[in-house]
Amino acid sequence: MLASTTGTTGSHLRREISEIVFTISNIRDILRHGEKRPVLQKLSIEILTNLALEVDATERIGGTGGVLRELFNIFFRHGAPESPNHVRIAAGEALAMLALESRSNCHRILKLMVLERLVEALEDPLLRVNAARVLRNLCAYSGADCVSRLKGHSFRAYKENKLQEVMVGLAAEVFKFMSSQESSMMFKRTGIKEAELASTIVQILKKHENPSTKVPRIRRFVIELAIWMMRENAENVRIFTDLELEKELEHVLETTAELESFNIFSGTVGLSRHSTTIHSLVETALKLLEERQNHATEQ
Repeated sequence: MLASTTGTTGSHLRREISEIVFTISNIRDILRHGEKRPVLQKLSIEILTNLALEVDATERIGGTGGVLRELFNIFFRHGAPESPNHVRIAAGEALAMLALESRSNCHRILKLMVLERLVEALEDPLLRVNAARVLRNLCAYSGADCVSRLKGHSFRAYKENKLQEVMVGLAAEVFKFMSSQESSMMFKRTGIKEAELASTIVQILKKHENPSTKVPRIRRFVIELAIWMMRENAENVRIFTDLELEKELEHVLETTAELESFNIFSGTVGLSRHSTTIHSLVETALKLLEERQNHATEQ
């Protein structure tokens, strides 16, 4: 499939394909009327996912009437024999790509009134990974509206790597918009203790001693979460100190790689570079540990 070609050649091909005025509208028609042809429908969705590697194509796809709605219709179509699971998963992957760092597409998604169903999808093993990916981006651009729907969700410590990565990433984004009182209430309501969460964070860093090609963002996300926890509650600094977070952070500094600098990849080429480097995040976390420790010593 030309749209999945990697490297510079692939980027050029994707731009050319997306610039053909009938490409996206024809795919929309397949999404809308192709439920009896799941193989064709899945192929069409995968083309959209690959085209969305290019920023301009992402905007064209989102701006083509009905595409996002049809993808959500497929994604949420539970129990319909004409929408096999692999087609629903493909639709979720396309939506996650289209929402990634796209303010305009996130606003379009919010207008579709699907927030509640996305939150519900976090409980569905088939949908939760891509639902979490979409929600993380929606939270980044909508703030309070998205977060208010997620306050009651229990961010459990999932063990499976990819699921763990996306759920930690979502939690890190959600907590940014919570007040101290709101976060305390959430911890109390869900039965999660901050000390347990801190321990999980350190364990994840120990497990992922080096950047992983399967979960390249997991160390970034857990460090973001640790930073929020330390800023939110001085007691967490003591907990992290006892857990030797500093040692793990220093190890991250010694093992960072370009792999951790990107949101997505086309083959071995990184695309959509993170605005904040993981090195900078580690330095922030270390500084918080040091400042709070010094403050405690002075007292």
